[in-house]
Amino acid sequence: MVTPTVAAVRVDVNTGPAASYAGLRECLGALRAAGADFGDLPARHASEWAELFPADCARNNPPLLEEIALAPSERRLHRESEQVYRVLSVAAAALCAGTAELGRPLLVNGVGGTDLSSLRGLMRAVEHSRVVPGAALLLHAPESVRAPLGRHADYRAERIRCLRRMNVPITTDDLVADLPTDTEARFEPVTEEGQLYRRARDGDSSAVDRVAASLAYCRRAFFSANWEGMAVVADAAIDLLSGIPEPAIPELLAKAEREEELVHAIEFETAILRSTADIRGFLLKVLGIQAGFRGDQEAAITAFRAIRERGDGLSPEIRAQSHLYAALTLSKRKHHLAEAIAEVEQGFEVVRERPDEADSVRRERGWLHNLRGLTLFAERRLGAAFEHEKQALACLADLTDASSAHLRINLYSNISVLQEKAGKHWSALRTWEKFQQATGSSNAGFAKHHAYRSAGLRLLVGDRDAALEDLDTTLTNAAELNDVFHQAEVRLELGKLHATAGDREAAAEEYVRAENTARLLGDPYRIALAQAGQVMTGGASTVARSAVANASLSLTRPTDAETLATAVAGGKDLAGLLPAPRTKLNRPFDLINFQD
Repeated sequence: MVTPTVAAVRVDVNTGPAASYAGLRECLGALRAAGADFGDLPARHASEWAELFPADCARNNPPLLEEIALAPSERRLHRESEQVYRVLSVAAAALCAGTAELGRPLLVNGVGGTDLSSLRGLMRAVEHSRVVPGAALLLHAPESVRAPLGRHADYRAERIRCLRRMNVPITTDDLVADLPTDTEARFEPVTEEGQLYRRARDGDSSAVDRVAASLAYCRRAFFSANWEGMAVVADAAIDLLSGIPEPAIPELLAKAEREEELVHAIEFETAILRSTADIRGFLLKVLGIQAGFRGDQEAAITAFRAIRERGDGLSPEIRAQSHLYAALTLSKRKHHLAEAIAEVEQGFEVVRERPDEADSVRRERGWLHNLRGLTLFAERRLGAAFEHEKQALACLADLTDASSAHLRINLYSNISVLQEKAGKHWSALRTWEKFQQATGSSNAGFAKHHAYRSAGLRLLVGDRDAALEDLDTTLTNAAELNDVFHQAEVRLELGKLHATAGDREAAAEEYVRAENTARLLGDPYRIALAQAGQVMTGGASTVARSAVANASLSLTRPTDAETLATAVAGGKDLAGLLPAPRTKLNRPFDLINFQD
């Protein structure tokens, strides 16, 4: 630990896994108590601030974060969450602004016991602080951790990865499990997520009440990336099921439905749960998803397959999901495609078309057709993949529920991608235009993503002017949503697009805008990329030196940053190192990711 030269603001963040952002909330609260007001940041990022301090924003009524940023996807096992990224990014910026404002470092104790999302936010803040004069975060005893709270909730390896990203040289052998585990008694829950965790863990409540709260909690925690909390609660709830008689299940599900009025989510649906076996399957799915998101694919597959180990009373939809999620996990691993296909085929047997089948069964068959299409795409069998995507669409005929709408959106996107990969760029573009008409969506979030893909496809067919208009539409909507991350990405790519066309002046202007946006992000690597673009378009030698210096500060992309710095310092060709427009705006939120 670095010893501060001035009195540090001290804070304990051993808040436990109950709710995401609890540790960050303690940090920001300590800075606020010391006199920091964070300038205009809370007002500029009111939607994110409302997640951190709900009471602060209750009267202002800012837009809900879920209305302006994308969530992770249970159905696609997609862990990237724009919502979580934005909260962590804003919290990190506030920590930097607060310490710089006070002229005092923040000394964080108990980092090994905070919630995982807060740890990722602190990781982001440490890197951000490298480009903010006066910002300083220090960690006290980072080797101290909590003992795991369940057999599936040992996140010590993930904590080590985050700490290493903060430049803390630490290994498993250095960890000491000496932090208190009585966090529920010491920290009062201030969010719905924390309150649900408390009800799910309340030993004085009935098993029915606890499992009902657990179902709602797991849904809520999924959307805040609280994977450790999900593991703790789901594991305990499975053990409680043996004490709940089957006749009590309708009451349990009714209680869960009332609890879920707190949860604004379309995934992890409970409407298809009908039995103890179904609830157990739901909870095992939770365990599988958190394992997969943290990078433990073997544990994920084991959990998904365990759903169907006890077949009595298991609904066909839940059994089909067991095959779907096992197959999806396998499909993402090298040399496991045949095993994934076998799982999909077994899933089809469960939900094979029958007279008078439930809509929910037909929808599950649609998800399986979608995945079979993706596996065929991986085999480069594009025609067969296209047929399965069409069959998936047919399964959704007349279905209007949220999960069906989610699948329908994915299918139109997948069909356009299949056409693109087959070299049918005009067809891909026409499908993409129909996609907008079919969904009927016109909000800024949809327009941002739709216009970006349209731009990429128009570049492929040689319509550069229309592509520039689409990219401008993406930037306009990103600005409306206060989406700094994607503005930085698109500005960098626009610089490359103009440079490639020989318009050095326009390219240089875009790279300057990209640098300004990257500074708002607090990302040394993207700042260096933007400065390298300025060097490529005739920037001064001082810009080159600054690019090299900023690249050396990167903790997220150290290898790429070193390559960039070497090229800039050596006067080498930089074009191949600078990003160009793609055909999909989605990309990893690398600044908060710890997975290998």
